[in-house]
Amino acid sequence: MKPGASLIFVLATQFASAQKSTVNFYPIDLSVAKIESSSPAELAEKLTHSYKTDIEKTRAIFSWIAQHISYGVKPLEPFSDKDVSSQTAKIEEDTSTTLTPLNELVSEDVLKRRTALCYGYSRLFKCLCDHAGIACEVINGYGRGDIYRVANNFHTNHSWNAVWLDSTWQLVDVTWASGYFTYNSNEFIRHFDDQYFLTPPEQFALDHFPDDLKWSLLQQPPTPREFLRSPYKGRCFVKYNIIAYSPTAGVIHASVGDTINFTVRTSLTSDRNISGGSLEDTTNLLNSPAIVYCTPIVADKANLINYKYVVRSPDEHWLQLVYNDDMILRYRLEINHEGAEK
Repeated sequence: MKPGASLIFVLATQFASAQKSTVNFYPIDLSVAKIESSSPAELAEKLTHSYKTDIEKTRAIFSWIAQHISYGVKPLEPFSDKDVSSQTAKIEEDTSTTLTPLNELVSEDVLKRRTALCYGYSRLFKCLCDHAGIACEVINGYGRGDIYRVANNFHTNHSWNAVWLDSTWQLVDVTWASGYFTYNSNEFIRHFDDQYFLTPPEQFALDHFPDDLKWSLLQQPPTPREFLRSPYKGRCFVKYNIIAYSPTAGVIHASVGDTINFTVRTSLTSDRNISGGSLEDTTNLLNSPAIVYCTPIVADKANLINYKYVVRSPDEHWLQLVYNDDMILRYRLEINHEGAEK
């Protein structure tokens, strides 16, 4: 079982913040600036051999990537390129049993080119952590490039990492720590941003929303404003060529006992050649019944996938539509508690 199967969210957040504030990272940031290597294994060794603690080693890896890797394209809107979602989904689908070789391959390419998209950043970070003996995960989800603007297309568009330090998972985003895009010329400006290193989960949630809610590291993940316009589209939304869905609003108001009907239309003629996912029961990790799954009741010849869900408890807050064992859409449930008490 992976470390952190049961998370003590409040204490973990307080510990992470205190731990970060007691370490002077400036000497580490300076020392890694001139280190060079095209080999992930060799680079990890050069970056970490001088440090004793995992947090120092993690900072060395994080700082080096942020200082040496540039974002590789100039999207029309920062961090909203749909190709990121489709390419990430394809990577996860095709290589689920060969994750380590994939990370090595991606990392070697990033080190050669010195440019990457967000999944290149996050996989290089994981690869170097793996070589350093530090547990790390790649997290896919939605990243809001401008936290003051509501997105028109609420879907998987970003990747970041969770790293296991001193008996707790902590969050990093080395992509956003490396720089930013200018609004006038859309030019990437390299600028090291320390706020995305071991960021407290409550702060991280302001502009990051994971496909798998357990990686929010919060007992009750917040509802992004984007849910008012549409449900959250997981990375497998692209995988099945979904062209329409109903309801179109992301927040559903209901009472216990209500039946909610959903319809999804796909342009695929068959999914026989598409491998399905392997859903994790994230409710165990959150220690809460808040997340519920809904599977299809029928898929007809018109490529319509129909769902029906009966609200069972006032504690249900997140409803995820599942197709072929993949999460494709996530809705927020707002339960009428007055009705539930009658």
